Amino acid sequence: MFFYTLEKYFLWFILYAVVGWVYESILCSVTSRKFVNRGFLNGPYCPIYGAGAILDMLILGKITNPFILFFASALLTCSLEYVTSYAMEEIFHARWWDYSSSKFNIKGRVCLLGALVFGFLSVMLILFIHPFVLRHTNNAPRLILGIASGVLFAIFTTDCIVTVSGFTSFNARLKEFSEYLGKKKEDAAAEFEKFRAEHTSLKLNSAYEMFLLRLNGQHRRMIKGFPKLKSIRYEDALNRLHTDIQTFKKRRLINRDVKR
Repeated sequence: MFFYTLEKYFLWFILYAVVGWVYESILCSVTSRKFVNRGFLNGPYCPIYGAGAILDMLILGKITNPFILFFASALLTCSLEYVTSYAMEEIFHARWWDYSSSKFNIKGRVCLLGALVFGFLSVMLILFIHPFVLRHTNNAPRLILGIASGVLFAIFTTDCIVTVSGFTSFNARLKEFSEYLGKKKEDAAAEFEKFRAEHTSLKLNSAYEMFLLRLNGQHRRMIKGFPKLKSIRYEDALNRLHTDIQTFKKRRLINRDVKR
């Protein structure tokens, strides 16, 4: 019975994480006028939305008064967002979102508008959406739930490992770029000329192109999906990459990797 309950909660977690990804991607794609994969992970899900939904159900699931539920869920989900932002900054030395430009924000991690939106979404979830999902989940064959949760767990876990590994290498690239920017002009020029001589077919025009080409697809996805991504240790290097990626995108050099 314990594993059966665990399977259902994990499936709900994935379901609402996918819904969160759809919401975030549509919102960012509309404002950017191009498709943006908003997830931290490679797959189409935002874990923070799944975690927020599960917390809402476990802690606030029995509240039926919409006004109490609204304010309680706004506080709960904002607390989750704040803790998540802080934890990711401590672990990865980076910030994926920043509300510093929004009114009534707390250290750029959460803001009033976000609290209002999450409060409204939580009311819809608890009072309308999840009761419907719960009925269908309870009616689904246990074997199907077990297989689905097992497959999704394997995919999700693999994605987490790949993403964390990818961001670790991304920090290594930023470190290289930061060190390059700090070199003497003649030393930097010599390094660039050596690299260009080894890759004559690329027709590189600047050292920045050299570093852009060293970014893999996952690195670029992070920069593209999170334009406000900030590196605590290598902020100057990341800002330069943001600018140069836009500059060199037209030349399509950004879509090619250098095999080292």
